[in-house]
Amino acid sequence: MKAVVVEDEILIREGLCDLMRKMFPEISISGVAGNGQEGLACIEKYRPDLIITDIKMPVMDGLEMLSKMQERGISSRVIVLTAYSEFSYAQQAVKLGVCDYVIKPVMVQEFVQTIRKIQNLYEQEQKRTPEGMGSLENIVSGLLYGVSSLKEDEKMGEFLEKKYGIGKDMPFIELLIYMGESFESGRERKKRAVCRLLEQKGLNYCLVDMEYDKAILALLYGYSSRQETERWFQSQILFQKRGNEEKEISYGMLEVSGVTQIRDGYHRLLPYMDWNIVLGDDVLISYPRITDIQTEVCVYPVELENQVKAAICMGEQEKIRETVEKFHRYFLNGKVYSPKEIKESFVRFQWSILNIAKEVGCINYQSLDQKKLLDRVMNAKTERELKKTLEELFAYMDLSDRETGAVSLAVKKAQSMIHEFYADGITLNEIADRLNLTQEYLGALFHKELGENFSAYIRNYRLAKAKELLIGTQLKQYEISEKVGYTDAKYFARVFKECVGMSPAEYRKSNR
Repeated sequence: MKAVVVEDEILIREGLCDLMRKMFPEISISGVAGNGQEGLACIEKYRPDLIITDIKMPVMDGLEMLSKMQERGISSRVIVLTAYSEFSYAQQAVKLGVCDYVIKPVMVQEFVQTIRKIQNLYEQEQKRTPEGMGSLENIVSGLLYGVSSLKEDEKMGEFLEKKYGIGKDMPFIELLIYMGESFESGRERKKRAVCRLLEQKGLNYCLVDMEYDKAILALLYGYSSRQETERWFQSQILFQKRGNEEKEISYGMLEVSGVTQIRDGYHRLLPYMDWNIVLGDDVLISYPRITDIQTEVCVYPVELENQVKAAICMGEQEKIRETVEKFHRYFLNGKVYSPKEIKESFVRFQWSILNIAKEVGCINYQSLDQKKLLDRVMNAKTERELKKTLEELFAYMDLSDRETGAVSLAVKKAQSMIHEFYADGITLNEIADRLNLTQEYLGALFHKELGENFSAYIRNYRLAKAKELLIGTQLKQYEISEKVGYTDAKYFARVFKECVGMSPAEYRKSNR
């Protein structure tokens, strides 16, 4: 097995190479590169089985490199190095044939596990020799996994035509049955049901397990009409959904011309299965019709993010559940959003929750698999799967009553800074930054500890100082206003009267 490593940071690049040589001596590192342009040259020269690449690089980034690989027919397995901030790039990379990804900073155990998984797949594929592919299922499986190619194997083409009546340019319908988490436990039962259904219709078919994608692919051939077959299968989906038989299963369909297009067709259809998130899993995702869908701009609900962060800070479990449910329903309001934008919103929401939970100290961060959380979002094909990603995050959180010692210290520090800098117009955000806390967290602590919010606290403190100056000095009202942090004397007078019940002048007169 040959590999190429493309990474612009030399220390990371050398570290990955050293680790691979140590842990996988059987993998030959054929070439290394510091940018996408150099990487593409290495890949074209060595034709590696595995490519490990960063996304953001100078000269040519990883996405452009992957795109040019695809254009040139290079189908190596690819592992992408990414960060949470690069989620949208990682999602694009998946569409360009990426097998897996590793979250930066790279953890040794995670990286080794990812390489081992790819290595196992490679070894399994190597065992699929054309000579052993007697059944149609095995032949199609070999085509889908890139082990064999009818373009290069004339004997296999002759075999297909002779035994199955499948000509070189015969059209096929690819029916993708996505099962998600129910794949392992339910695939055999589902395959039997699909076989019965297709046989009743009198369709020729073969079924292939797409284990990595948690799906079953039914390849149909010899049918009379694609449109009629599509309408018939859509009616079957609705019937099954009404019977509440399939809560976790979704379907997609496209037609290809010829056996040689089966693999490309599958990889073209798979990303569009994300549309089940938007349209519901009772809709058959039909390519290319799905590409004509008009979407609206999805505006991220910042207010819900702020609400859930405040609820976490306060330990209000019921409020958290309500807000999370509102966030989920936000995307089910009858409007059609891009599944890409919805997934990006879920990642942002999760990341915000994760950060505030770390700050509050209510999450078991050590046992949390961040890569798994991102993976769940990126690979979600149904609305239920996407919702479960939030449930999984909260499973790591303990929102029971917490010790308040550290919290009290944070508030005391904030009070001290207010008392020192109140005249300079210091803000909650500035104090939070200095204490290495978030604005939402500190604001929630203020309310919880002192019974009033930050703005009320600093206002009352300024007014208390103003009272002292009104009684103890001969300073004019505008001078006092400036000394306590109000640049507008008229505004100061209005706030003073609203809170104290009399004007500054009246207060000075009544206390002398």
